[in-house]
Order: sequence, then C-alpha cells, then structure tokens
Amino acid sequence: MASEKRFEALLLDMDGVLAEVSRSYRNAIIKTCASFGVSISTEDISAEKRKGNANNDWVLTQRLISSKGEVASLEVVTEKFEEIYQGVPGTPGLCELERLLPSPGLLEELARRCSKGMAVVTGRPRKDCMKFLESHGLKDLFKACVCMEDGPPKPDPFPVVQACKLLGASPDLALMVGDTPDDILAAVRAGTTGVGVLLAEDQSKLLTNQIDRSDDGKCFTGSPYAQSMMEAGALLIIECGLAGLLELLPPMGNEERGNKRPRLEQKAGPGDRCSTVERTTSETKIRCTLNLDGTGESEIRTGLGFLDHMLTALSKHSRFDITLNCEGDLHIDDHHTAEDCALTLGEAFDRALGARKAIARWGFALCPLDEALSRAVVDISSRPHAQIDLKFSREMVGSISTEMLTHVMESFAQTARICLHVDVLKGTNDHHKSESAFKALAVALRSAVAFDGSASVPSTKGMLA
Repeated sequence: MASEKRFEALLLDMDGVLAEVSRSYRNAIIKTCASFGVSISTEDISAEKRKGNANNDWVLTQRLISSKGEVASLEVVTEKFEEIYQGVPGTPGLCELERLLPSPGLLEELARRCSKGMAVVTGRPRKDCMKFLESHGLKDLFKACVCMEDGPPKPDPFPVVQACKLLGASPDLALMVGDTPDDILAAVRAGTTGVGVLLAEDQSKLLTNQIDRSDDGKCFTGSPYAQSMMEAGALLIIECGLAGLLELLPPMGNEERGNKRPRLEQKAGPGDRCSTVERTTSETKIRCTLNLDGTGESEIRTGLGFLDHMLTALSKHSRFDITLNCEGDLHIDDHHTAEDCALTLGEAFDRALGARKAIARWGFALCPLDEALSRAVVDISSRPHAQIDLKFSREMVGSISTEMLTHVMESFAQTARICLHVDVLKGTNDHHKSESAFKALAVALRSAVAFDGSASVPSTKGMLA
C-alpha cells in the first residue's frame, strides 16, 4: 500500500524488527521467571506486551513474576536476567542466538531512500544495541540510536521525538516501525506515522494459512497482536523482513538525493557482477566470493559434506563461480553453519547483482535426477519470500539434517532478496530429491540474472530495488 507522503526518515525498533529475539530476550524472560519458580509461556509474554507499558524487559519480567504471586525486587530480577541474557564465564548468553531479520541489502536500500537517514529507537541498553549493530555490520547505516538510558521509554513519545531531532527530520515526515502497541503509541504521540511488523510466530502462521491478510490489506485477521497495533494507530502491518517498506519509501530522484553516497555495488553489466562478503559471529566465521558471470568453478568448504555437494552443484549449473569457506560450531549441530552459509551466499548474490536492471528477472527450471523431479521458479523481485517443499522422508542426508536443506534455500532467498518457489514433484530417494532441487534452483537463477540490454528495469513500477 503506497502512502501519499514522501517520508524523509525511517525509525526502526530493534527487537522483533531488526533482531529475531524469540531465542534471546523472550527466552531470557521465560528462564528468569523459572528461576523464581514461575512458569510462563511465549503467549503469556505476548499477552502482557499487548497490554502496553511493556518496553522494558526487566520490568516486564518482574511484572510476570508478580502476576503469579511471587515477590522479587527489580534489582534481583534484573541481575538474574542479565546473567542469562549476557552469559557468565563458561556459559554463553542467549544474546548469542539473535539473528538479523531483514537482509543487509534491503536495509542499505531503505537507507538510500531516506533523505534524512535512519535511526534505531529501542528499549535496549545502549551497549546491547551497539553490540547487535556492530556484529551484523550495520552500525554505519544508522545515523542515530535512541536507547534505554536516553529518557522515558515507549509508549512515551520521547524516544521517537529524540530520534527525529537527532536526524534533523520533521516528525510528520518520519516513519516509525515497531512490533508492539507501545511502539505505535509512541509514534502517534510524537506526530509520526507508525507501521507495525508481524511477530515471527504469526509469520509462521501466515505461511500455513492460520492467519490471513485482511480485505483492506492493512492488517492480518486472526492475529490479536497485529490487531492491537492497528488499534494503537498503525497505518498498516507488514510482514517480517521489512520488504513491505519499499512500498512506502519510493526511490529518491537525483534532486532529492543530494550528497548521499552512491550505491557502491552498482554494476555495469556482465563480467562486472562480483562480490566478496565476510560474516563473523560467535557461531561461524565465513568468507564468500561470488561471480555471477563465471563458468561454474567452485571451492566450497562448509564442514558439512552434503551441503558442499549441493552448493557445488548450484555453482556448476548456475555458472556462478563460488568460493565459500566456513569455520562453524559443528560440535553443537549443523544449524548455525548451514544457515549462516546460506545467508552469506545470499548477501553476496545481492551485492554482486547490484542495480536490478537489464536482467531477465524471472527464471524457471525443471530438473530431474533419476526418479526425482524438481521445479524451481525465481523472481528477482527485491521482496524476500520463499515457499520450499522438498518432500523429504528421512531426517538426515549425510551429515546434514533434511530440515536444514530446506532452511538453506529459505535463508538464501532472504538475503538475496528474491522470491523463490522450489518443489520436489516426484521422487523416492532423498539424496536425489535434494540434488534435483538444487540443480533446478541453479538453472532458474542462471536464467533470472541473464543480461538483457533491452529490459531496462523489468518492472511496471519502474524499479526493482
């Protein structure tokens, strides 16, 4: 849904908007309550946040403990919460489990579309906010951060007003994006436009048709949380990942762009579409180099043999040259390595592709392997979305779980900023199913990125950014 306003600034909450926190902050609340003999669920947390005045997780945790008849001071609750969230010697904190929700490429594009820039508006302590931004290489994208120490928390309008002041932006031309009614109330009270983000758990329900988008396109039926944000004054609710903001923030013309830095990864055409991405977290250390106009040469070392095999096939049949090396925590399991390799490869794809013009945009492929047959459809849409159905029948193939092979494709689509549909149409052998699926993906990608000098920007909107 487009807006009549030309917004000049974008303000983003962190938890649930930039950071996926179900395994960190949400879990820290549950574990802290448990340490005081109180059992709560994620539904209890969501219900409490819907009530409002719940921007501080320490205070929220104490409130939940008190609601069950137990007594604990805020100081003691905070100390225990921080031990669980930050970690103690010999025990990693839950903060290490956080991941970035939107793709870095999408955030870069959103920053380019805001003449006054972007700011983080969060209830986190500043050190936690900066740690997350720095660990994901996002610090330079945000001109300002308003955190817990700076003043009254949301729903007080102060954090939003302060962010606008730091950016030099007019509040009525600023967009505040959050995932709670407190975020939206703060936005409305500050005179900005509030946009809600669907909770991660509701996003999963959307994919399984347990909730649906409302007839007016603004909200989601069956989601009490989305409804509570609309009642607080949200303009609309968008899905996780923030791709919906592209509708509200159209690209700026040259006269609006002024002295903003140019897009560094602009590419002139075939032969120039290369990139290198390095990603380091407490769980993995990855370096990926990608050439979209290669010959299919690859050097893949993830530590997961079957994943190496699949990515090698992806390289060979897409004709992408891929070098990917990963040092991951495989002593735990395959999840972090597989997911982070896919996220890094997707980001490298996004950067290598550069300006999304003079390309075919769509790709389609049917690829068999013996009895297995898979279909892949790709749209270089800039709106990340994935529907993957590989119909596996066993839990493992080699050293990787089959669920992670599905997740690899989903994660790649997220940071590559593509719409991706992959389906195994028939087959009995899970190795064959997976290999035919990755080969179909490769061929579809090869078609989608093919250079087409007559295409200009292949979209009736006039942009694919």
